Amino acid sequence: MRLRLHDIPEEGKAFLWDRQSGELNHVLADLIRDREYTAEFFIKPINSRNFELTGMIRTALPEQCSRCGIDFDFMSQTRFHEILIPEQSEDRTGRYARVNHISDAEDSGLSVAEYAIDHTFDMGEYLHEQVALTLPFNPAPAETPAGDCRLCGVMVKGRIFSYNEEMPEEKPQNPFSALKNLKI
Repeated sequence: MRLRLHDIPEEGKAFLWDRQSGELNHVLADLIRDREYTAEFFIKPINSRNFELTGMIRTALPEQCSRCGIDFDFMSQTRFHEILIPEQSEDRTGRYARVNHISDAEDSGLSVAEYAIDHTFDMGEYLHEQVALTLPFNPAPAETPAGDCRLCGVMVKGRIFSYNEEMPEEKPQNPFSALKNLKI
């Protein structure tokens, strides 16, 4: 869903997108399938070229528990605050410094996103990435105050969730044992 930024009034414009309005149904389908979502955001011009984007997206992602393997809905809520700037051309000798990896960057709460030369911003792609970034490496449901899993009730606190299969050991063979069956 592309937004035309020049159509945003001086006082800004608020948006509310959800499953019923359907703006992101196709865009988020690979992440959330048919789960409900709510995206609320506000875009306001700062000057003739830059815009401020603030908002949040709330949804549930179908996941599998990394502890017991049971399917559950991982609740995701992300807040964002961006300054939208025109797309910067960056050749191989560009002067703009970038961090090596997203984990190297500090989260200061405000960041920059670029919009296309034709003054459109792909809000659907932006929100898709915001949701995708909330996916944990090892998804697991929340725990009760007693330390039990809210999904299956298994005691989580102090338990190691790993699987170790003992492999049979083979006796080391003499490397020359193959030579005794050799006929010349």
